[in-house]
Amino acid sequence: MMRHMRLAVLLAATGLFTAQLSVAAAEAASAPDVDRVSARTGVSSSSEKTVRARCPRGEYAIGGGALIEGGTSGQSPDARAQVVLTRLQPVARRQHGRLESFFEAAAHEDGNGFHGSWRLSAYAVCADRLPGLTYVSSAAPAGSPPSQTEMVACPNGKVAVGGGGRIDGGRGHVALTEAGIQDTFTFANAYEDENGFQGRWKVTAYGVCADQPPGYVVEVAGQPQGNSASGKTANVTCSDADQRVYGVGLGNGGQQNQVVLTGIVPSPTQSGATGFATEDESGTPAAWDMDVFLVCVD
Repeated sequence: MMRHMRLAVLLAATGLFTAQLSVAAAEAASAPDVDRVSARTGVSSSSEKTVRARCPRGEYAIGGGALIEGGTSGQSPDARAQVVLTRLQPVARRQHGRLESFFEAAAHEDGNGFHGSWRLSAYAVCADRLPGLTYVSSAAPAGSPPSQTEMVACPNGKVAVGGGGRIDGGRGHVALTEAGIQDTFTFANAYEDENGFQGRWKVTAYGVCADQPPGYVVEVAGQPQGNSASGKTANVTCSDADQRVYGVGLGNGGQQNQVVLTGIVPSPTQSGATGFATEDESGTPAAWDMDVFLVCVD
């Protein structure tokens, strides 16, 4: 009788141990959780604004976005952008021995200025240190070309989980028109406005790379809208509703310097992102849409 009781206890313990292993395996097969934080400037008519969304202590900014509010003239379908994004930058660094990580956004009134008031918000997607996490960047040479494209590749064996782009110089005559993500690299595009810019400027591409998370896929989830209405909004989610979003990016559908990005906002529920774009002051009769980049993980 005692032998049978000991056997029953042993079997029960074995079953419990097996269940614990199953739970541990399931947890190991899931990508680390993320959370979104935000920060915003005051409302004013200053020509340039910069803001940082800071991650909680010990966490890293692996993605993020920004939103210009109030920087347009006119109403949809004839709105015109008067303020342009110039920086979408993930940062992780040591300050006095302590980790500081944030997503920094900047925007500038366009080359003709803007008398209205506007604000800028920044959003950071934050996480504990991902396996193999590293930050990379690449800058184009400074000059005065009508456009620049820069790409930065992840180290061998790693994938891109987030990215961004930055313009140095330009004074509002140059705008980010795309900050995109692909499996192993990120890229940034920028264009001078139709009046051109005689000064020197450059674009930098930023990438956040890591070992491939479970379920990793990069989706380009644009919403073709087939008309020239301005501005436009695209709400997109991962095709698998059970996945979460790490990094996000945005492109203007190939309309070069006639459509500018005015926002890319990762969802607070980690399910997707919202993209915003508006025609420039001169507008365009051509139909255009947006390309929203999502890094989706299990």
